[in-house]
Amino acid sequence: MAKAKVATKSKPHSTSRSDGADAPSVSSPPGSLLLRTPKPSEDIPLSSANLARAAMEWTYVVRSRRRWVGTDAAKQQRAAAELLNSLGLARDQILTLAKAGVVEVSTPWTGNDDDGWAARILPWEYVISAATAELRNAEESVTVIRHLDRSAVPTSSHSNECVLYVCSDPPLLKGVYSFDGERELTRSSLRGLEWQEITNPTLEELSAAISKYKPRIVHVAGFDSHEAINFLTKLGIDPNEASEGAIARRDGYVLATKSGKLKFASPEELGIALAPPEHRPEIICLNLRNSAARVAPRLVAAGITSAIGFQDNFDDALAELFFTVFYRELIESKWNLLISFQRAWSRTRQQSFDRTQGTGIALWSSRSLVAQTETGLKTAAIRKPNTIPAKTYHHATEAKAGEVLDWLKVELKPIGDLNYSMLHNRRSLFERFKLICQNKATAPLRDVNIKIILSAGAENAVFERTVEVRPPFLEINDVFVPLTSSLTRSVHESIQTSVHIEVTWGEHVVHRDTMSARLIPVDQWRDSDEDRKWLPSFVFPRDPAVMRLVEVAQHYVRVLRDDPAAGFDGYQSFDPKLADPASEIDLQVRAIWSAIVHELELGYINPPPGYSTELDSQRLRTPSMIERHHSGTCIDLALFLAACLELVDIYPVIFLLEGHAFPGYWRSSEYHKEFRQARPDRIQEVVRADSSATDISGAQREAWLLGKNTYNEIVQLINSGQLVPLETVRLTENCGFWEAVDAGRDNLRPKKEFAAMIDIVLARDNQVTPLPILGDNP
Repeated sequence: MAKAKVATKSKPHSTSRSDGADAPSVSSPPGSLLLRTPKPSEDIPLSSANLARAAMEWTYVVRSRRRWVGTDAAKQQRAAAELLNSLGLARDQILTLAKAGVVEVSTPWTGNDDDGWAARILPWEYVISAATAELRNAEESVTVIRHLDRSAVPTSSHSNECVLYVCSDPPLLKGVYSFDGERELTRSSLRGLEWQEITNPTLEELSAAISKYKPRIVHVAGFDSHEAINFLTKLGIDPNEASEGAIARRDGYVLATKSGKLKFASPEELGIALAPPEHRPEIICLNLRNSAARVAPRLVAAGITSAIGFQDNFDDALAELFFTVFYRELIESKWNLLISFQRAWSRTRQQSFDRTQGTGIALWSSRSLVAQTETGLKTAAIRKPNTIPAKTYHHATEAKAGEVLDWLKVELKPIGDLNYSMLHNRRSLFERFKLICQNKATAPLRDVNIKIILSAGAENAVFERTVEVRPPFLEINDVFVPLTSSLTRSVHESIQTSVHIEVTWGEHVVHRDTMSARLIPVDQWRDSDEDRKWLPSFVFPRDPAVMRLVEVAQHYVRVLRDDPAAGFDGYQSFDPKLADPASEIDLQVRAIWSAIVHELELGYINPPPGYSTELDSQRLRTPSMIERHHSGTCIDLALFLAACLELVDIYPVIFLLEGHAFPGYWRSSEYHKEFRQARPDRIQEVVRADSSATDISGAQREAWLLGKNTYNEIVQLINSGQLVPLETVRLTENCGFWEAVDAGRDNLRPKKEFAAMIDIVLARDNQVTPLPILGDNP
């Protein structure tokens, strides 16, 4: 992209009041896209040329963050700096952003959604933070906020000191989430304000509630449109049949209807409903995924002063933490929005930096917030976000007998089915384990003890930890138990067991309970959204059968490579000087394929009994079992070939379709390295976006698990010759290698049947390792 000419100075912007009154408009060219810092002389205009491509690319990069966080983050930071440079920023201006503390992205609003949509969807929060990372020291941070530069739009009207809590949990989706904890945390954080709530409103009822209660704050909980469509599909419900009216995959909020169906409300409809002429709230907080790019700015365009939304997926417990701290700081700071946002986001990152890397929370405002930082930021500097004065801790001796629940309570939900693969991969025993501070806990609670006991035959697996619980709550997502019990490895049929939970604070028992759990067999795996990520643990490159097969395949590889000294040298044989640089890699895979076909003479067989077909679980065979019985299912064969490839250092993948599985491999380690950066060559073929929607709606949850949103990228990689699919059921039909490749390509043609691709190398990099069962199964 051509570098645009940038003015070094612009007119100073005026200050505005921090009490919520209307502010004078900022002095900058009308309709400009610019970055604004607290210093009046440093409004930086940006070039919007080619911004649409950049918006699509960075949307994809950020939503694929689990793929590169921790490995290629430095490359993404350099790419972010290059993007800002291409938009017109010189290095000294990027340094200015790094030292500013706050950067406001001001985007123009013309009244037409199609104008400037790319600037609204680009994940500025990550781009600016990443681009300035190398220029900031460990103690410096930058908060990115957004200003929607609108004109001639009525702003928020006089409000009651009231909060309206909106929860949409309609019947077709009821039970997916529990909103009780979010509701209570919101209410306790806004204590002192009038509390009103509305559950499962229609669009009309929502608008009527705004007009009736005239709230200053509206907190919105429930499902965004994309998430609802995904859940309905998993439940076997056709979203089109569940919807009242036509449905489109676009950003929005799901509401109830009088007919019992769902209303997929668009950002425009939400703007009308939440900002009726009778009253426009001051702040709307959207605890919804995919709400930052289109829903939040559309609300501001409709007349709301400020709106907060999430970039894509965001951890539910961290979202609750953010809003809890935000609301408390908002009251304490006397409605200083910027300070409250800074402190809440800082606390959220402190709670779990790993789970917030690359994520974004967008604060949109109808007026420039940095225009009021001449006083606002100086006030904020008096107390750094989330610092705790010395000696402000509660000790257990302060709690009277029988009153501990006035200080602390436990909220938990255990995992129902436990097996060795999840324990082996350090999956928590609980879906939710939260220690929540109560009214008397105005400071951290020290020395809270947790003890979890999983009964496993004659032995017990025990988790113990002493923690400090800092208000508003502490979420613990790493309740792991050791794998010393022989029962957890040897169980071949499901058995009922128990999990004992005890939480104490000094001599006070906060929670004590024993819950039932089911211990399922070590070789059982469930193809569910949660459990499919552990499939790499069933790839056994050290199984004796794999080692024997590869040894036999040495004869085949010498013949195919026409070299008596040839062997399995993995990617060392990749030769850029050849017309097909990866041809020698293909020959090594063909040798393994031929050895399986001619030496093992396999047949297809149904899965062994799992007794849990309603849970989509399946018993998996090890390579030694396949060798011994000369048979396997599609997934058994896929895992077997993947294990052989991993042993010879050729990177395998597993493709999962609806009801089918087959493997593939990377033709070069360099291709795989490029893939990790999540930057497809022809981004317009992978991501489509416009003013109404982006056709990828959720973030990649695990580095090695590539879901439905990556389908276009995967097909592009296959078509370009970087990734090769193999239909391993063809092993049971004595078919040739290239016929299996063609069949693998055909498998991927129906996009709707694609579920995921699992990258084994990325799984190993993230410590998802093989189970220690190898060839000892019957």
